[in-house]
Amino acid sequence: MLLAWATTQTEFSGRESMLDLGDYAYMFVGGADILRGAWSGWKEADTAIVKKYFKDVLMPAANPYGESSYGAANKGALALVALGLMAIYNDDLETLDKVVYQTRTLAHIGLRNSNDIGMLGDSLRDQGHAYGQFRSLTMLAEALWSQGIDIYSDLDNRLLAAGEYFARVNELVPTAALPFGTTDAYYTSDRTGHGWQGGGGGNVALTQIYGAYVLRKGLQAPFIAQRRLWMPVDGDSFMFLKDSDTSKATPPPALPIPSTTSITSGFSNADIGGASPAGAATYAAGKWNVAGAGWGIWGALDSCHFAYKAITGNGSIIAKVESLQNTHPSAMAGVMMRTSLDPGAPRAWMAINYKGEALQNMTKLAVYGGSNYANKVASSGPTYWVKLERIGNIITGYVSPDGTNWAATDVGRIDAPVPDTIYVGLVVTSVTNGTLNSSTFSNVQITGGDGGAPSVIPAAPAMLLASPGDGAVPLRWQASFGATSYTVKRSAFNGGPTTTIASGVTGSSYTDKSVINGTTYYYTVTATNSAGTSDNSPADSATPVRPMVNVATGGTANDSENNPANARNAFDQNSATQWFHTGVTGWLQYDLGHTEIVQRYTVTSFSDKVSRDPKNWQFQGSNNGATWTTLDTQSNQERFELKSYMVASPSSYRYYRLNITANNGDSKFTGLAEFGLFASKP
Repeated sequence: MLLAWATTQTEFSGRESMLDLGDYAYMFVGGADILRGAWSGWKEADTAIVKKYFKDVLMPAANPYGESSYGAANKGALALVALGLMAIYNDDLETLDKVVYQTRTLAHIGLRNSNDIGMLGDSLRDQGHAYGQFRSLTMLAEALWSQGIDIYSDLDNRLLAAGEYFARVNELVPTAALPFGTTDAYYTSDRTGHGWQGGGGGNVALTQIYGAYVLRKGLQAPFIAQRRLWMPVDGDSFMFLKDSDTSKATPPPALPIPSTTSITSGFSNADIGGASPAGAATYAAGKWNVAGAGWGIWGALDSCHFAYKAITGNGSIIAKVESLQNTHPSAMAGVMMRTSLDPGAPRAWMAINYKGEALQNMTKLAVYGGSNYANKVASSGPTYWVKLERIGNIITGYVSPDGTNWAATDVGRIDAPVPDTIYVGLVVTSVTNGTLNSSTFSNVQITGGDGGAPSVIPAAPAMLLASPGDGAVPLRWQASFGATSYTVKRSAFNGGPTTTIASGVTGSSYTDKSVINGTTYYYTVTATNSAGTSDNSPADSATPVRPMVNVATGGTANDSENNPANARNAFDQNSATQWFHTGVTGWLQYDLGHTEIVQRYTVTSFSDKVSRDPKNWQFQGSNNGATWTTLDTQSNQERFELKSYMVASPSSYRYYRLNITANNGDSKFTGLAEFGLFASKP
């Protein structure tokens, strides 16, 4: 079949052709690789045919809009994994090097389209698209590892953080969210449905992440491990299952991300496009005041005041817009990069208007989706930090609530001729030419700054996540702007007195190994620099535990209709099958064949009528199958796919059952996808 397509298809097209290619790249490229390496009927000529097919037909369709011009988040990640896998098959080192570079630098689709706690650009869109982005990046990372390239280690093991965040929220652990997004949208709240069970619950990517970090690197992934206890093993995920992995790979060279430092002097001033009267930029006490006139910066011929530095090569600028005068509702203050000081020059800007809206524009740059895509309003929320970054011929615009949680919301490409030097700085336009608008910026940093601004006590880390490891609690937090180190503190109860367990931590993660399984610990983190120490971060807690194992295997299932074949469907670790019971009450039983102390059980609803889900039940244990002890009682339960319940006083039993006393309203049937029994094992 592959050869038939390769010898007949001459075009693969469509507005979003990269989506189909990325979703199935590991199948068709993997299939080609298996045929090449394992089928005796495969010839060298067949390999040449497939390579030509990939190069001439499919690879152009994975990136139809030009260099680095990719759709947001999952769309771009799908394009990268398709290109990367085909490049590996084709021994195309030039394309593979480019894919690795783009995966590590493009902040709207790759590893940098994430924050310190593991949120991805699509995390607040919906869980399905978030998983699509995560799976593509993980699949690509795994393929690169096979080539000796380790991008798993990038950004403090960022793919582990992404996997743990995804698993945590979909295991229904209460989890706050930070504003985040990408070039499609900037999200200020989490309205996604947690408890997502599509795609086998994420079994492909989470199985790969578990192998990469837990088996290879010896790290802990508590929420991924918890989710793997019930995720089905299917025709996709089984290929990535392993018991051990001692393979090695080498991290690529450091990322070419431009650094920034504060600036207190050295800006030049330009009134562009007839802006009058002349503006000015002055610095005092940690803040820049920029006064500017002009008609605006949206149009082809912009008119504004620009306080700038000329920067050669990669560069970046950051600023927080503190205030701007109401010379016009559309008056704006922000950051700008431009190729020259002439009106209408190719340029990019990120700004805040008087109405508090975050705006962006990339005039005369090549932007995915065209100019309307670039001109959208990124956010109408209280986001007052803006950033621009140039890496090579790519300019990326960001917004942030705090100066560290940067979401790339605009990306454009400077086409030839690409200047070595561009102009970078602060921009103000009054939109009422003849009247100056006085705007104030704080926390201004730029590549090549003088570093002369006084230090300011950093804000507390905006979010902290604690995970229940085995004899350890892995912690991750969102970094604070200007912090040079962090202190981790622990308490025995919520709001109680704290003890410092680590200080001088320079990254945004730490693993507490001084814990006892079964004990709950509460954590906070503070940020420090030369000016002082922040308040505490929001707290999070975790109870380290020995990993639990689903012991409902190798035994005998039955139900109140004495239908073992039907009952087995609830214990096959496949949420696509169901125990389908005639009746609104009834029981589902499992005989382990030996005794076990079950400490937790799980109930997974089937993708059927909600009314058929169990509503009220008793979880019971027995040693003879006749006399039952009730271990847990639940009522008024509603569908949310997998639900997990702890047993308050576990004891040793051979038989366990779910005695359902009511469903959610169906008059005839009750259904359940999975019933799991979990016990601690050495």
